[in-house]
Amino acid sequence: MAHEIDINNGVASFANSRSDAWHRLGQSVGHAMTAREALEAAHLNFQVSKMPLVIPQEPVITEDGVTTPDPIPVPDMFATVRNNPIIAGRVDYLGVVGSKYEPVQNDSAFAVLDTITDESGAHFETAGALFGGRQVFVTMKLPKTMVLQGRDGFEDRTTFYLAALNSHDGSSAFKIIVTPVRIVCANTQRFAIDRAKATFSIRHTNGARAAIQDARNALGLTWRYMDAFEAEAAALYAAPMELDEVREFAAELVKVDQADSTAARTRRREQASAIVKLWVSSPTIAPIAGTRWAAYNAVTEYVDHLAPVRGSRSSVDAAHTRALRTVTAGSSAQTMKIEAFRMLQTA
Repeated sequence: MAHEIDINNGVASFANSRSDAWHRLGQSVGHAMTAREALEAAHLNFQVSKMPLVIPQEPVITEDGVTTPDPIPVPDMFATVRNNPIIAGRVDYLGVVGSKYEPVQNDSAFAVLDTITDESGAHFETAGALFGGRQVFVTMKLPKTMVLQGRDGFEDRTTFYLAALNSHDGSSAFKIIVTPVRIVCANTQRFAIDRAKATFSIRHTNGARAAIQDARNALGLTWRYMDAFEAEAAALYAAPMELDEVREFAAELVKVDQADSTAARTRRREQASAIVKLWVSSPTIAPIAGTRWAAYNAVTEYVDHLAPVRGSRSSVDAAHTRALRTVTAGSSAQTMKIEAFRMLQTA
């Protein structure tokens, strides 16, 4: 499946506190969740362990019969495995790790996040597993909201989230990131604001459990990040932008002039035109129209709701894939948003 949500016997490992782009998968709980509710509703209550990695030997035929030599151990290498949360008795292979790697269990990570919610007033919104349980994510809504005064008294609101990302295959550290979300456009994107650190990473080692506790102290950096982002967004909102400027910006963003074929150039022109059209006519952008902030939101609305998705068999599948991009660091969608933000700041 293009969305890569972990599914076993038709049961999706995903839970959502409300209905959105993910609503056709998993469980819609209908209310803000506690850590325990999120863990159980998303079927993340599995344990990860390490098993010594060995190389099996082929049977050998001798005069005395058939013997199977002992497997060859691989020094300092282990396989991570989990007990499948849906299929009783099944063990799933997740990845290969070194001797220093220690799993950060889902329940331990969620317990720490529960402490953060108590201290900050945040609450759990979504949780799920991707790629057969190899990656796990959870998002929490923070109480702070950024408000820009739009036209006719309209308030353009951006809500902030904490997103915790964990891997069980050795591909990445346990991370807590801060992401601003524009409610009407699902603009889930973290920004590179130098003066405010918005990521807290913990390596999977013996010290991980103690380090996770230190994540609570990083919450102060979260507030600094939000203040910095709010200042940057306000600056974009105060900067007017003409239609010709938006056209030029969109063409440069999608690199129309760098297309290496006629077909590619046509596709990129269509992308640029879609962004400009949103800037001009999107009802969610109208209250902030004519600004650089509107141009940025046109990009995010295009990426999160309209951008083509390769390999999708249906509009539902495409919606799921776009939603997955919101929790996948380094995706092409996130890269475009970051580049758009920087271009609008410096242009």
